[in-house]
Amino acid sequence: MSALLMTLAAGAQAATVNLTSFGRSDLAGAQRAHDDFLSQYTVSNLRSETFEDKAAWNGAAGTTNPQNTNVGGFTTLGGTGSGASHINGGTGLEVRGDNDMNWGRFNADRLDNDLIGGKWLDSNDTLGMKWEVSGLGAFNALSFFLIDAADVGGKFSIKVGESLFSQVLGAAGRAANGNIQLVTILLPEAVTSLTVELFNDRLNDGFGIDGASVANVAPIPVPPAAALLLTGVLALGALGRRRRA
Repeated sequence: MSALLMTLAAGAQAATVNLTSFGRSDLAGAQRAHDDFLSQYTVSNLRSETFEDKAAWNGAAGTTNPQNTNVGGFTTLGGTGSGASHINGGTGLEVRGDNDMNWGRFNADRLDNDLIGGKWLDSNDTLGMKWEVSGLGAFNALSFFLIDAADVGGKFSIKVGESLFSQVLGAAGRAANGNIQLVTILLPEAVTSLTVELFNDRLNDGFGIDGASVANVAPIPVPPAAALLLTGVLALGALGRRRRA
């Protein structure tokens, strides 16, 4: 497991994007890390999307560029995928459920921890995804599992609103096949709409996302007793420094 923290400032405000990496065999660890992320805050207005109620591609039909999900709408950023994993002409995002794909994408929510069964949203070897979050009330935090990104030579970037987090994966070489990233995004203030783009600098380095969440979060208040104890500890520290002086 490894983590990469990126902050991009705009004046006095900053959006923070964190990628925590897990191997393909540690999906349970990624899920625990997601729980730990949420446990740091008082969470309200939580909305999640696992794509389980969307029709997966069955060889003839399925869900393309899903709109009106629990967390907003998703469309392709363009380009025509032509790699081994592309389907339906490689022109749009696709909900997938074929978890035995040897190129490394799979279901990442808790429906099935052995990576078999379940659905996710696949980039379908296009250049990437545009995620439009709106009409859900106020939010300041997003999270999702990113699966199998930047393992074929592409350099993967994230754009949050107008803030670009360039080449967060792939710049130092190919990521492992089937790698799992827990991506968390914290905004400096609550908003009611936001565009997030997930993209490569080349075609045919597909990736998937799953377990997308949007929420309004606030730090968990310190209990009064704990706050009193902390004040006492700080006071003792100050007294000790004065005595030494």
